[in-house]
Amino acid sequence: MIVRTLEECRQSERRVVAKTWESVRMLLKDDKMGFSFHITNIYQGTETHIHYKNHLESVYCVSGEGEIEVVGGETYPIKPGTLYILDK
Repeated sequence: MIVRTLEECRQSERRVVAKTWESVRMLLKDDKMGFSFHITNIYQGTETHIHYKNHLESVYCVSGEGEIEVVGGETYPIKPGTLYILDK
């Protein structure tokens, strides 16, 4: 059984900070669950370019608002309660 708290993960190498975001990786590949679980904060007023080569992702917005633009230029509004899934 795996039991972790957000706070203990924040105080470890599982917290990753970048220029436009920070993420706490609570569940990773080494945990051998077949998926990962992250809590990520995207800094207000920033733009983040992301490309996923080898995996899919689902994201649930807890707070804040923004938008996501996919290849091809289509834009989707994101606000609390929105789930988006990068399935391709």
